[in-house]
Amino acid sequence: MSVLSLLADTFGVPQGVPANWRRSLRAACPDRLPDVAGPLTSTGTLHVPRLLWMGGDQDGRSVREETQRIAETAPEALIADLGRLYDGKVPPVWRKVIDNPSRFLIAYAAMARTVWASLAELWQRSKPFLEREVGRIGVASVTGAMGAVLADLSPRISFADGNLVLPANAPRTPAIQLRRMTLTPLVSGSRACVHRVDPDGHAHIGYPLAGLGRLLRGSAAPEGSSADPLALTLGELRAVILRKGTQSVSMGTLADMLHCTAGTVTYHCRQLEQAGLLSRERQGREVRISRTLRGDALVDALS
Repeated sequence: MSVLSLLADTFGVPQGVPANWRRSLRAACPDRLPDVAGPLTSTGTLHVPRLLWMGGDQDGRSVREETQRIAETAPEALIADLGRLYDGKVPPVWRKVIDNPSRFLIAYAAMARTVWASLAELWQRSKPFLEREVGRIGVASVTGAMGAVLADLSPRISFADGNLVLPANAPRTPAIQLRRMTLTPLVSGSRACVHRVDPDGHAHIGYPLAGLGRLLRGSAAPEGSSADPLALTLGELRAVILRKGTQSVSMGTLADMLHCTAGTVTYHCRQLEQAGLLSRERQGREVRISRTLRGDALVDALS
């Protein structure tokens, strides 16, 4: 999914990839960009037919295998996949692909291989960051803190009232009740977001890897490997807010203590409240917060 995110940025759908990296990727495959980018990004977001999705293991071996599979795919299979995707009404932007599907498949696979070649070294260095992220998500999933995690996945994803809102995609599909979710940290850009929701309610969601900026600057290990587990799970600001909730405290006082705006405190308190970790109550002209029993259990578990 990191390869897909980098492809999206190369095609012109911003993912927060550093400009120099984007320029080098575009320079590496200029002849293929027009053949591939238009159909996949015609709606302003990356929309990849199922046949063009790539799996991947931690060592990247299957990425190479999958690009070979895509390059060797029968043209009729791609045409059939597009027909199913658009209910038989394939948009005109795909006309050149329909006319020469083999050329498109070969160009797409070649671009994916170029992206992987650019990513491979960084991917190897990212393993300590990925392992820490697996631990962070694991702790959140068993302590009832996934609401706070989902609310802070990516600037392009929102989570409120139990609803996960993903960036617009095409063709439009009705809301689907999620029955299973696979979260994948992406090694690409600060605004990375790649997602697919299967008809059976299985959501595959890629989001920016925590510590990506440090990784891109050349660090071989995440900062603060022995840092506060609560902060690693919720983020520094939310960890402080939750710890301050042992006694009733006003939002204004909290903003002063944290040296941030009232709006910032309100946003983070709302996310903690939606996760069931915090409660807010108006008392006169003030809104005061206090920790819930679930919040107490999370702090105790991660202390």
